[in-house]
Amino acid sequence: MPKRYFWNLFATDGFIHLPTDPTGTAPRKKVYVFGFVGGLYKVQSIDDCGRPAGPEKIVNPQFDTKLPENLDALRGKAVIPSPRIDIEVGDELYLTLTNLGLFLTDPPILDVHTIHIHGAHIATQIDGVPETSFGVPVTPPGSPGITVTYFFKPERPGSFFYHCHQEASEHVQMGMYGALIVYPSMKSLAEAGIRKDRYRGWTLNWIPQPQIPVTATNRNFAYNDINTFFNSDWVVLLSDIDSRWHQAVFEQTEFNPVDYKPDWWLINGRAFPDTLLPTTLPENLVPDFGYSIPDGYEAYVRVATGRKEHSKTHFYGDNEHEDCEHPDGAESAETLHQNKLRPADKFLLRLINVGYQPVPFHTHGWMGLIVGKDTHPRVADMNNPAHEMNFTTLVGSGESYDLLYTADDKRSTYADYIFCGKAGFPSLKQQIAGATERSKEAGTFIPPSPGAGDLWAEIILQTGLGRGSFITPYNWATWNYGSAADNFFFPQFYIAHNHDDYKVTNNGVYPGGQLMIIETDFPGSDYKADPPAITEPPHTCPQD
Repeated sequence: MPKRYFWNLFATDGFIHLPTDPTGTAPRKKVYVFGFVGGLYKVQSIDDCGRPAGPEKIVNPQFDTKLPENLDALRGKAVIPSPRIDIEVGDELYLTLTNLGLFLTDPPILDVHTIHIHGAHIATQIDGVPETSFGVPVTPPGSPGITVTYFFKPERPGSFFYHCHQEASEHVQMGMYGALIVYPSMKSLAEAGIRKDRYRGWTLNWIPQPQIPVTATNRNFAYNDINTFFNSDWVVLLSDIDSRWHQAVFEQTEFNPVDYKPDWWLINGRAFPDTLLPTTLPENLVPDFGYSIPDGYEAYVRVATGRKEHSKTHFYGDNEHEDCEHPDGAESAETLHQNKLRPADKFLLRLINVGYQPVPFHTHGWMGLIVGKDTHPRVADMNNPAHEMNFTTLVGSGESYDLLYTADDKRSTYADYIFCGKAGFPSLKQQIAGATERSKEAGTFIPPSPGAGDLWAEIILQTGLGRGSFITPYNWATWNYGSAADNFFFPQFYIAHNHDDYKVTNNGVYPGGQLMIIETDFPGSDYKADPPAITEPPHTCPQD
């Protein structure tokens, strides 16, 4: 059943604190920003004709625009990005904007503000462009809200975003933007022949689709296409900052936008290493160690590899090799039974560029299937020669791409070489140990991180706060895939980043900027436990 979502957004200002070094522990850059705060106020069910089908339910009373104390409590609380909005095809979205003004400056900035839903096909009166419609004036402190409500009824799913269009050159740069994700509805899926049957699970034109788990919902599809199923989806909101411009706005001095030269590049409002953190930080770490952001913008991606059922031979890795069984046949029947039916996770990256520069976004480890561009579906069938895959996606300013990935298991190809050696080469682990020893003897050893004793990088085993042996609150730990006796292939860590590599810096300091990490885990292992529960069997080398 569709719903009416009543969102109350409040335009205000605030500060963010950007990292200046790869560890995130050095003194930070304080940057003045604009933004929208607030969130979902109330919700109501409606029928397919848009008529109320139930009472309105208040979800967050603190966002009531009639109470001056609510409004005043939100002033000065802006961060980047603005709240993420999730709705479905057929829902009705009511976005009520209250302009709280920009009172952290002296004197206050009393600009009007608007909400433009980027990519929405709507009437011009509510397009959020003050040159053709209207701007919302400032509500003074201590007063009930002066409000205007925008209306949007999505006709198609996809990765939209919204932003202020008042003096857009400045207000978007200052941070007034957020993601707006539209999922298929059960009705829109059914119109495409995709249904969920209580007895047969998911079907396409009444044909069972066993690859789709029965626990999936309509929000596990990117589009009205059975091939766009995913286990998890992740917003990757790309933007860039010229801190000189922000300082000029705060000091109310002149800045010519044609002199724009960014010095920080952000994913979901954060620069690496902050992209490893959860969205909410404990208050004692704000602002000295970053800042909290709205829910739904996690940038540390975690997925699980899977295994396929093999009918004729012992399973080894993710491929069928009738003539290439692993010589030791080492995996237990119990472990094989537990994992052989688990498909690899499919995960969707929603790339949205709100910045002023194009981003060649590159993911390590996989090719991505482009299933959508600017909220319109692309061919998502791998058996169709017209499908599009890539490892670098050039996302222009104002564009969005939806890319679908499969967390394949690479053990069958690479585990023997890494842990056992092949073609006359010793194992990679032995090579690293030898290179470490020889470089120390030669005086050329450079530890990859403070205190490191070998060449293995410090890797994030599990994100979190207040734990870890290297950097607090980052949970960095040396993870060289087990001792000589414990050859663990997982977790695997892949980076995804802007391939204009100078933008993977914080004001020129590498690594930083638009860099995030994707972790793939062994099926059945619980790396969320503290300490992690390793249930992966060590890799066993072939017997000569």
